Amino acid sequence: MATMPMNELRRSVPGAPAAHRTLWLAVLAAGLAVIFIYSGTAWVWFRPVLHKDLINKYAAEYHFDPLWVMAIVKVESGFSSGAESHRGAVGLMQLLPSTAHELAPEVGLSDVTDEDLKNPDTNLRVGVHYLANLKRLFPDDDIAVLSAWNAGPGITRQWRKGKPYLELEDIEYPETRKFVRHVDQTFGYLKIIQGWKHLFGIAHSHGN
Repeated sequence: MATMPMNELRRSVPGAPAAHRTLWLAVLAAGLAVIFIYSGTAWVWFRPVLHKDLINKYAAEYHFDPLWVMAIVKVESGFSSGAESHRGAVGLMQLLPSTAHELAPEVGLSDVTDEDLKNPDTNLRVGVHYLANLKRLFPDDDIAVLSAWNAGPGITRQWRKGKPYLELEDIEYPETRKFVRHVDQTFGYLKIIQGWKHLFGIAHSHGN
């Protein structure tokens, strides 16, 4: 049986070299991404933006998982301390000034201005305290806590309709439902990254 010459074989499979190059580049890119994440480099690069020390501080004070608080901050402001929404919410946790004014005395602040809320420490201090207040209203129901954070505790109680837990499908506002889902997904991603760090024995100091 005659053997097909190699150059004829290549010509018989159109685009084969290009396909091989594409596959090789995809494998290389995936490998570099894995090294980047597993080495902890991604965490080091983003850590200053995440305000990790402050989140750890106030999460510990109120007994929250810091990654959960971090997920809320990520969804609310993308870690931008100067963020402002069209509704007037300000800072990392997107606090309304009216809410912050009510809560300020509870955390030992005489008053807070819009500019004060752009300070990461002030914003997280007031914001995590408010989160703790909502947690007391809806213990063991993180979906209800997030719903109340976005839409308010009153409407959240209506949606829960006396049930022990709020279901995502119970939330009638599309914006609130999207917010709750996005925080939950972000929390999951952060836990995966944290798990990779521990799996590979990677530890970094808490300093920014």
